[in-house]
Amino acid sequence: MKNILLDSSPSLLVKAMESNLHTQAPLLGQMPRSTYWEEPGLKAVITALDPSECHVYQSQVQPQDVEARIKQVVERYRSQGCLPMYWQVCSSIKPVNMGEYLEKSGFHLFAQPPGMSVDLRQLERIEKLPDGFIIEPVRTDDQLRHWVNILAKVDGLSDALRDGFRLMFKDLGLDPEGNSQLFLGVENGVPVAGSRLFCAGGVAGIWHVSTLPEARGKGYGTAMTLAVAHAGREMGYHFSVLFATPAGHGVYRRLGFQELCRIDVYQSPVQVR
Repeated sequence: MKNILLDSSPSLLVKAMESNLHTQAPLLGQMPRSTYWEEPGLKAVITALDPSECHVYQSQVQPQDVEARIKQVVERYRSQGCLPMYWQVCSSIKPVNMGEYLEKSGFHLFAQPPGMSVDLRQLERIEKLPDGFIIEPVRTDDQLRHWVNILAKVDGLSDALRDGFRLMFKDLGLDPEGNSQLFLGVENGVPVAGSRLFCAGGVAGIWHVSTLPEARGKGYGTAMTLAVAHAGREMGYHFSVLFATPAGHGVYRRLGFQELCRIDVYQSPVQVR
């Protein structure tokens, strides 16, 4: 039976949102030259494909141990040539002032993506797609290749990470019954947009909404977001969550998403003293 969140209290939605994010860390570890690293008080991904995916996702450390633990973690990434790396600070982290310790160790605040949620039962339906635009579920290798290439161009992924994503999503994203679903937006026969559904933590997560620069300003991002959200609703989920980029924040607000939290993402120095 699916674990579907029914309670709309902000605290539970934030926990579900973070769970949706953290559940994906082991999946990233399945990419080539990548490892999901878990030990008491720590969950992280280390990959030689691209430093942008080298993240500590969860950490719960006693205050008296935190400085030494940060040094140990950074040294592990450094020894494998994976700096800079990133450390996520969310509501479940310990100590609660982890950001202060990270800054003391040379990290700087890199991003603060807002976590947003919407009740799928109240979300608008797509009445009509823009002319000449269709949305397809990704079911073939050729569709997957287009989907990954769009994401790579929009997010500036390295060739190695692009290929790693392609292998990972070939296993995770092509099953019509799976909890991970990919969607491809096609304009007059040309793939121009993508988005992804990932169901975990009791909620339907919206990820990787991307539109090629030459196809923006036509409502495709909105359509790709709604396609994922309603796919989650059809699977029985009551709430959808996402972490917004600056470009997408306004779109999500207009659709009815409400901001509930922010995750502080800290970046390590490239050179360790």
